[in-house]
Amino acid sequence: MATESSAYAFDNARRMQEQRLAALEELLDPGTIRCLDHRGVSQNWHCAEVGAGGGSIAIWLCQRVGAGGRVLATDIDTRILRERCHEPNLEVLEHDVMVDKLPPESFDLVHARLLLAWLSEPAEALRRLVRAVKPGGLVVAEEMDFISVAPDPRLGEADGELFVRAARASNAALADVSGFDSAYGRRLAGEIAEAGLVDCGAEGRATMWRGGEAGGRVWRLTFEQLREPMLASGRISASELDRVLGLCEDPALSFLSQLTIAAWGRRAAA
Repeated sequence: MATESSAYAFDNARRMQEQRLAALEELLDPGTIRCLDHRGVSQNWHCAEVGAGGGSIAIWLCQRVGAGGRVLATDIDTRILRERCHEPNLEVLEHDVMVDKLPPESFDLVHARLLLAWLSEPAEALRRLVRAVKPGGLVVAEEMDFISVAPDPRLGEADGELFVRAARASNAALADVSGFDSAYGRRLAGEIAEAGLVDCGAEGRATMWRGGEAGGRVWRLTFEQLREPMLASGRISASELDRVLGLCEDPALSFLSQLTIAAWGRRAAA
């Protein structure tokens, strides 16, 4: 998801990005589904999935709310959504959260994953999401914090340091290109509370990712798409980046993932 106030670094028209979204879904969907299940999402709800990406959670929501419910899936670029999502209770909408309004007080749930850290005004975006839920309705947001990324020491000191440096160079390139905040996750719970919600809560999830699996693929595809700005920054050389790309395919690379922080709250009942 991107807005006119932030230049998104990954192009949904590229097949590489579709592969990246699929890997992220494999890694993140189980935790997202558990979180939404624990929040009580159920039959007949009206839900909005904002910045829906590849659409896997929108599809899950369609199945959870059933024929009596409905789901609105939005993104600034809906090409992948329209290719993959055909549920009868789903509406797909091209939508920029910082420009286009959502219908006010219309949803039992508004969910957004990996959206706010890309925006120049995430607190304002949250307020817009809050206005879209009914009194008593639920807002759930999930964002990453990269403070936890660290390789298993058995990888070896040189490769471990190189991988961490590449991850930092990638995040710096994203900040330069798109204004991405790689530390936004730690701010999310506070901003949810400051948005005026009640019954707020938060949790963090991290797992071990490996080279040659979905976690390694996410980083490889990220590095490949950001190769030019990473090299232009001088933070990493071409030969070093090529070495890291190889590590991303090597099962010997095992590393603690970035934290995915989920935070939630309800709009006060009227």
